[in-house]
Amino acid sequence: MRSLNFLGLDETGLSPETADVLIQPIPYDSTTSFQPGTRFGPEAILQASHQVELWDEELGWEPMSCGTCLTLSDIPRNHHGPEMMIGDIKAHLQSYRDQKKMILALGGEHTISIPLVQGVKQNYPDLVVLVLDAHADLRESWEGSSFSHACTLRRIAELDCPIFHLGLRSLSKEEQKFLSDQPQIHSYSSQEILFHNGLDRFRDDLSAMAGRNLYLSLDIDALDPSLVPGTGTPEPGGLAWHHLLEIFKMVVALGPVRGADICELLPLPGSRLSEFVVAKSMFKFLSYLFFQLRKENPYVRT
Repeated sequence: MRSLNFLGLDETGLSPETADVLIQPIPYDSTTSFQPGTRFGPEAILQASHQVELWDEELGWEPMSCGTCLTLSDIPRNHHGPEMMIGDIKAHLQSYRDQKKMILALGGEHTISIPLVQGVKQNYPDLVVLVLDAHADLRESWEGSSFSHACTLRRIAELDCPIFHLGLRSLSKEEQKFLSDQPQIHSYSSQEILFHNGLDRFRDDLSAMAGRNLYLSLDIDALDPSLVPGTGTPEPGGLAWHHLLEIFKMVVALGPVRGADICELLPLPGSRLSEFVVAKSMFKFLSYLFFQLRKENPYVRT
């Protein structure tokens, strides 16, 4: 296990077999096409998480007294290309997948979502994938690789999962054409969410999937860069903090979440805003998740 863990929690006596959620850092940053440095994201998030208060003032409880998290050691970067790295991630996590453990991964670039979703899909064939991302990530290949961060959703779409994509506001003509031909991809642009009650449509659409197993992927550039300036490919006009929390609450209420990742944090010199926002978002997601589990099972410890 790592010496630096999520929230500075006491992990004494915990093991991967007994923890409710495994926090898996994956400091991989190889195909980034604008600003490299997301490999430093997981460490920065974990450091910032030590400044997050453990009391959730919204729900009026301390979630980590109900659920347990264990921070695992990093999956080291494979320097032989993204396909080899994807194989390493799948192999590294296979034993946890066999146990059907809930994994919350910290990237690194968005490419890490490909093997994570593949692994969860093996256990839960009815999987629905929820993605928050400013970019379409639907290119067939980018800069010579079909496993670039710009191809992440294209590879996930090949798994034949329904995809709900929130926060989209940057894509190519080719990606728009592909998107228009894919009925399994439901898209909710930032503009629709910000100005036209897009989350209401998302709630209605996702309700049709209620009870199905869910995977959540958060590329933090879905948020407005005024909130999270530290990302490799910032885009103006993003989602606000309370949009993110509302999405989290909808997701945990409508189906069991079987895995999640948070990607694309690029720490900025002289600023800790971005990593703290991401650490706080992790805390809020887990708080909602554990609270929902407590509602479903009143005998869960509190």
